[in-house]
Amino acid sequence: MKILLTAFEPFGGERVNPALEAVTRVAGGGVIKLYLPVEYETAAKLTREKISECKPDAVVCVGQAGGRKGITPESCARNMRSSASPDSAGRLCRSEPVVPGAPETLCSTFDAAGMTEYLKAKGFPAYVSSSAGTYVCNDVFYFVLYALEGTDVAAGFIHVPFCTEQLAAHPQAFALSTGEITAALEAALDYIRMKLKR
Repeated sequence: MKILLTAFEPFGGERVNPALEAVTRVAGGGVIKLYLPVEYETAAKLTREKISECKPDAVVCVGQAGGRKGITPESCARNMRSSASPDSAGRLCRSEPVVPGAPETLCSTFDAAGMTEYLKAKGFPAYVSSSAGTYVCNDVFYFVLYALEGTDVAAGFIHVPFCTEQLAAHPQAFALSTGEITAALEAALDYIRMKLKR
């Protein structure tokens, strides 16, 4: 089984991105990794090209959501680009569709609730999120789901909290160590392998 695992570079003035730090450490056969700039359209385009190139059985995109208190599989993506801050290329989007004329919402094609229960059973703090926001994480998530409609390729998004290396800048925030986030992502991939059984 081949799983495409994506993560974003640091953004918003942060020196590290826990999604990137953890994904680089994820072990296991059949995992193909892709590191993305935090840029509207560009990140989605690079992901689409990688899907076409490697033809994975599943796509798991990972991003940081500072302020969350656990690992949060996303249940759906919105057809919306909108943020108060520009992306890493300086582009600011306000209420623009990801794909003009496409559905307002698309749902993850792996079981976000089931994955969450699996992670909790393994001892990780986890809960389902119903909003991936409207920034670049959601942009990639929506575009991947849209591009893979009608195929048997499972796809979804997982947000992770701050890592402990970021606590100096965010002293009151919930954080997990990079090792804990890595282990949680490896458990999430195990769940996908069990569900797909390919």
